[in-house]
Amino acid sequence: MLTMKNRILAGIAAVSISAVTLSAFAQMPPGGPDGPRGHAPSAEQIAKFEQMRAKHQAEMHDKLKITASQEAAWKLFLDKTKPAPFDQAGRPNKEEWAKLSTPERLDKQLDMMRKREAFAEQRIAATKDFYATLSPEQQKIFDAEHAKMERHRWEKMEHQRHGDRKGPPRDGKPAPDAPPAK
Repeated sequence: MLTMKNRILAGIAAVSISAVTLSAFAQMPPGGPDGPRGHAPSAEQIAKFEQMRAKHQAEMHDKLKITASQEAAWKLFLDKTKPAPFDQAGRPNKEEWAKLSTPERLDKQLDMMRKREAFAEQRIAATKDFYATLSPEQQKIFDAEHAKMERHRWEKMEHQRHGDRKGPPRDGKPAPDAPPAK
């Protein structure tokens, strides 16, 4: 009898915790409508990004030593792997987002994810096509540069997620600027 009573109380507690969690989650504004930080990038930020991108492309072109016969494939690769423009179309503003029901918000989020997935598939296909035009030496350089870019992106993402926290990294090694352990 006592175990049945405990099970019922535990069940009620679990349902209550779940209900509170779900209601809090449903009220949270998603990162989607106004970007991850709640605002669209400024024209200055976009211009700075484009300058950095152009510089990186020029460096990559030089490192790969693109031949005249590869130049058309290089230009096609750059064209097809251009970052998607920051598109506010299809994204409701905060007031519109708040008016949507949970299923409507979820449908909008799913639609945005599908668009990002289609864009990613296009970029991957373009990269594979370009990669096939490279010599084995160029492929090694491309692989190394792409791996470096992924590491940089991962570190940036970790920094954004955790801020300037000075704890040990997940790999267990102390941070290079961390004070020595006592």
